Amino acid sequence: MRKAIIYCRSATADQLSNAQMSRQQEDCLAYARAHNYEVIEVITEAGLSGLDQARQGLQKLMALCDENEIKAVVTSDIDRLSRDWHHINSLLQSFVDKDIELITLNKF
Repeated sequence: MRKAIIYCRSATADQLSNAQMSRQQEDCLAYARAHNYEVIEVITEAGLSGLDQARQGLQKLMALCDENEIKAVVTSDIDRLSRDWHHINSLLQSFVDKDIELITLNKF
């Protein structure tokens, strides 16, 4: 079974974002199950801007990609990873270099 990491983020930490975060996680888990991925970690970050490239969860995601035989990163939208297109390009190149597929449920 192929290994995957799920990444969820919301910019606000209120009750509405908790529901949004839960929905992101449920949707990503459902996708992973339906496509035979073994989810080794679910990383969630609430109340953090997508412009912050030093987010702890994002750093953990990249470290796990370096340390494990990850085949996919699953997230609801590309902007959950970053709101900066230069940073997104850098992340995408890193995934390509590691032969990791980025799966966004809402295609960009």
